[in-house]
Amino acid sequence: MLLFLATILGLVIWIVLFFIGAKALESFLITLLVVLLAATWQVLSPYLPGSRRSRGE
Repeated sequence: MLLFLATILGLVIWIVLFFIGAKALESFLITLLVVLLAATWQVLSPYLPGSRRSRGE
């Protein structure tokens, strides 16, 4: 669910920045950064101290 929401947020940011006048590539790189950070969080969160989810989930 986190990756889905991050993708939607990134695409909204991409569209808004594109219509404001930023270059499409720069806007897409920001979108890619948001999705990459969300994916990193999704992978690493079970291994952080205080995580309630087990590593097998």
